[in-house]
Amino acid sequence: MTKKNPRKVSLLIHRLILAAGMIAVVGLLASCGGGGSSAPATTSPSKAASPSAAASPSVAGKIPPKIRIGFQPPYIPVFVLKDQKLAEKAFGDRSPEIEYKRFLSLTPITEAISSGALDLAIGGNPVTAIAADQPIRILALTERSPKTHAVLVRPDSSIKSVADLKGKKIATPMGKSYFFPQKVLQSAGIKDSEVDWVKLENDVGRSAFLSGSIDAWVTWDPFYAGAEVSKEAVPLVDGEGYFQNYVVLFGNADFVDAYPDAVARFIQAYRQALTWVQDHPSDAVQLFANENKVSTEIAELTMKRRAYLLSPPDVEDFVADSREQGKFFAEIGVTKKEPDWETAIVPQIAKSVLDP
Repeated sequence: MTKKNPRKVSLLIHRLILAAGMIAVVGLLASCGGGGSSAPATTSPSKAASPSAAASPSVAGKIPPKIRIGFQPPYIPVFVLKDQKLAEKAFGDRSPEIEYKRFLSLTPITEAISSGALDLAIGGNPVTAIAADQPIRILALTERSPKTHAVLVRPDSSIKSVADLKGKKIATPMGKSYFFPQKVLQSAGIKDSEVDWVKLENDVGRSAFLSGSIDAWVTWDPFYAGAEVSKEAVPLVDGEGYFQNYVVLFGNADFVDAYPDAVARFIQAYRQALTWVQDHPSDAVQLFANENKVSTEIAELTMKRRAYLLSPPDVEDFVADSREQGKFFAEIGVTKKEPDWETAIVPQIAKSVLDP
């Protein structure tokens, strides 16, 4: 008698549960007129995003009392969601309380998702968290914006090329667990052990950079744009050619399993917010500037470098990029093993909403 692999049995059970949830999602969307259409949401003359076609008092499926969403400062569609209450409208009369929590970088977001302090989040690909078996599921892709990340040096720095980074003190919000600067160093034949890594959050990183206590600062917009506009820094390189910078919607595994229809509603609302941003760039710039307390120039530069998208996460290019990162971090000892992408990437819910 063949002995069954417990892990495969567990994965099969997980998929059966998710499939059952998706049947409810498909029925929900069909009954409310929102199923599967990839047509962009329209906007009203008042410049507010139109309520979702699926917003109906008769919302089927299990709805949580609250949805807690984590995000980082660059993601303007989140500000639109919050400002126009699009997520609430997507649930109609049975809307849960929607709570938005802002973070400066990815690590505290993944920690909050894993502990159950957050339900959903938008941020960079959480490769190292997934490799550590944190209960995270990737649900959709929302950006691919490599030019928003940069290795910054001071205008008077002696560092003029990537090769000059050898032996230098480099600060990042994630220390050495950051694929972009690792690839930059690799391109010049510099080992990750041949630089001095300093882990500093973005607000502290800027102060350390300006004081001269670090040689280079690796960050992203709007922190990068702010330092560039103020002429406090110049980019040695940006992410183009080194780092794809996929931004993803991800969630706590238990939440995703329990509330697939709620996730679908959120994706619908996010699509409306993104359409509004694309249709109203000037208003979006002003909203971004107000929410982040930055100048219009910084907001414009930040948004100019962003490449928005919204798709299921099983895109071949994203999967290949994820596998490359997972393998690299395991090889240099940042993680003990490569992530289980077959479990972590969950495309079914987004496909029920976004695929034609």
